[in-house]
Formats: sequence, structure tokens, C-alpha cells
Amino acid sequence: MTKLNLAIFAYNEQDNIANCLKSVFAATSDPCQLNITVLINGSTDNTLKIVTKMAQQHPQIKPINIELGDKSNAWNHYIYSDINASEDHFFMDGDTWLPAGALDAIVHNWLSIPCYAVAPLPIGVSQGFRAMLTDNNWLSGTFYGLSSEFITKIRNKKFKLPIGFIGDDSAIMYIVETNFNEGQQTQQRVLVVEETGPVIPRLSLNWETIKLMHNRYKRYAIRHFQQEVLYYLGRENKIDELPEEAKELKKYLPKIGLTALFRFQGLQTLYHPYALIKILLD
Repeated sequence: MTKLNLAIFAYNEQDNIANCLKSVFAATSDPCQLNITVLINGSTDNTLKIVTKMAQQHPQIKPINIELGDKSNAWNHYIYSDINASEDHFFMDGDTWLPAGALDAIVHNWLSIPCYAVAPLPIGVSQGFRAMLTDNNWLSGTFYGLSSEFITKIRNKKFKLPIGFIGDDSAIMYIVETNFNEGQQTQQRVLVVEETGPVIPRLSLNWETIKLMHNRYKRYAIRHFQQEVLYYLGRENKIDELPEEAKELKKYLPKIGLTALFRFQGLQTLYHPYALIKILLD
């Protein structure tokens, strides 16, 4: 029987992971099909304890405790573990949840149009962001699926995300869209599903949210420079040169034009000097 394979990334998600997992069970009419791996990466709270307790009640849940708190490393761990690469796999953030029946609807859409990746639009974000994802056929790291064909291609190429790479979804989206620069794929590469998707909790405007957004923009700025190196290596057909650790990406920065490195990106642009200094000193 084909399983609904789901990898959930959980870093200090003790306040959200139980609701996330409960929503996954309600997102399908046949919970027995579920095969859920919770990647608890570097958590210092009670996330592991909560997931372990739920796994005792639901054998579909498998907690994996990873000491390093890095999402890209956790993604690598999952891709190269003993997963069934002949089946499709979904990837989800542990601080979100799925509406009832969402998995069934997503799978139904995916079966009707075979493609490398499925990208349900997140709920709780701006219409502008949803429109951008739809218009560009982009996926969001909050929740996406990769086909067995593409996962097999990733494993055959021994592709791994650099440890410390921020924005795993942008890297995955890039290799899906470019098909590892192997020429055109006859089928659509990314299927955007508009009718349902992961729910992202809305943030209240308070001091904690301001601090959260401040730290998030610092990470986004670092991600910008990392992405530019990724795109450069892609254009040069050198994706296989991606280093094991993201800090080694800085050696490629001189090869990227200043226009690309310092293009205007709204509020995030203010954090670019900080990000560049941190990258160069790391």
C-alpha cells in the first residue's frame, strides 16, 4: 500500500507540534496510510518528549532526534535515511497545521497532473504573497511535496544542502525548476494547489513579534547572499560544487556582480551590510 510519507521539521516547537500532528491525522480520510517522521533538530525544549508520547499512541509517528539545530542538515538526514524512494514525500514545518481533508485534496490534484513537486499555497499570508507563488509556480518551505522520481534523482546525484544554508525551500525550488540543468522536462515541474494548504498562524503586533521579525530579517539577508551563490553555481553548471557547509560559499561572492548582491529588496535591504560582514567573518 502506498504511504503518505511526511517529514516534519521541529525546532523548539513544544507549543505547536501536537496541534501540527493532530491536524495531519485529520487531513486524510485514511490515517493508516500515514508515515510521519518528525525531525527534531537541536531542540532544547520538550518537543522530543511530546512527540515521543504521541508516537506511543500513534505508530505512524517516528521521532528522530538530531543534535544539530539546522534545517538543511535535517533535510539531508531525511533524504538519505531509509525512506522508500519509490514513493512521494511531503515536507512540513512543525509550527503550522493542515485543514481537514487537505492531504487528500493535495494528493488528488497531484495525481491528475504528474510533476516533480507539488506546492499548496499557504493560508494566513498576504494575497500578494500567494499571487507571487502562483504566478511564478514557486513552492513555499512551509509545506511541499517531492515526487519519487525527483527524490531518486537527488539521491543518484548525491545532492545535499550545505549545512547552515538558510532557505532550504529556495534551493529545492531551484533544482526542481532547473531540473539540475539537464534540459527540459516534458511534464510540469511544480504544481501549485490553490484550494488548500498549510495554515500559518498570524503574528500579533507586540514586542516579542518585533524581536522575532528583527531576527528573521537578519536570517533573510544572509539567505539572500547564499541564494545568489547557489544561482551562480547553477548558471555555471556547477551545482555539484556546493560545499558541505554554507560558510564556504563566501569564496564565490567575488564572482557575483554587485548589482545582484545589493539589489533592493525592501526592508530586508537594510540588513544586507550586517549579513555580508557576518558571512565574511564566519
